[in-house]
Amino acid sequence: PTAMIGRGALIKPWLPTEIKEKRHWDISASERLDILKDFVRFGLEHWGSDTYGVNNTRRFLLEWMSFLCRYVPVGLLEAQRVPQQ
Repeated sequence: PTAMIGRGALIKPWLPTEIKEKRHWDISASERLDILKDFVRFGLEHWGSDTYGVNNTRRFLLEWMSFLCRYVPVGLLEAQRVPQQ
């Protein structure tokens, strides 16, 4: 179960909050963009804003974004449900 939570947290970084509050949390696109901005800011603070720091931040950001693209908002899933006949 731990590996699945870890992978899920890569796709939905707010997953621990969902588990703690026992609810689905469908954050907006602007909130998801703020998470990306924070990630970049933290990366540049950690590695620096020189070429090495930018390249390292970019490398890890792109790796993380390969997981983030798998996220489907809860509202979109509910809108796609086919009514039972």
